[in-house]
Amino acid sequence: MKKLLPILILLVLTGCPSYVPQPVGPTPVPRDTDACGEAGKNIEALQCLDPRGDPMWTNRNGEKFEETCRKLQEEGGIFLDPKCIASATTCEQITACPPSSATED
Repeated sequence: MKKLLPILILLVLTGCPSYVPQPVGPTPVPRDTDACGEAGKNIEALQCLDPRGDPMWTNRNGEKFEETCRKLQEEGGIFLDPKCIASATTCEQITACPPSSATED
């Protein structure tokens, strides 16, 4: 039995599939970050408010939309659609802007 145990362990270990991690794709890079400034100006010009009644052109820390937009786009966590926001003519259109699909392939 003692001679059989190492052979059994060897068979069990060689029979187990090894874990091969799947490669992670590249982080998409937004191409429309340069539109963040115009988007922020448009939100302010339209005087858009969020559902709580706070202005959408600044966050709770007093940071302008342009700064927030650039940070979010560069960090890659959330992709806004500043081109859509910049071209909107109403606040409803701004809130309907989808997340950006303007990324490099």
